[in-house]
Amino acid sequence: MKKVFSRVGQSTLEYVIVLTAIVAAILFAAAQFIKPSVNKVYSDAGTTLNASGTLFTNAVGGGLNLTGAGAAAGAAAGAAAGAAGAAAGATAGTLGI
Repeated sequence: MKKVFSRVGQSTLEYVIVLTAIVAAILFAAAQFIKPSVNKVYSDAGTTLNASGTLFTNAVGGGLNLTGAGAAAGAAAGAAAGAAGAAAGATAGTLGI
C-alpha cells in the first residue's frame, strides 16, 4: 500500500496550528489591554456630547419637551398654525388670488 501523507506536510500543518494558537493568544491579550482605552474614548465622547447639548439648551432657553404638557402645547401650536394657514388660503381663494 502506498503512503498517503508525507512527513513534510504534517510538519507544516503542525507549524500552522502552533502559529495560529500564538496569534490567537496575542489578539486576545491585545483586546484585553485595548478594551479599557476604547471604553474611555466612547465615554469621553458621550460626556462631550452631553455637555454640548446642555450648553445648547441653556443658550436657547429650554429644550424640546415632547412629553406631557410640552407635547400638548406643541400640538396645540401646530394646530393653530395649520388653522391660520387654512384660513389664509381660503381668503386668497375667495379673492381670486
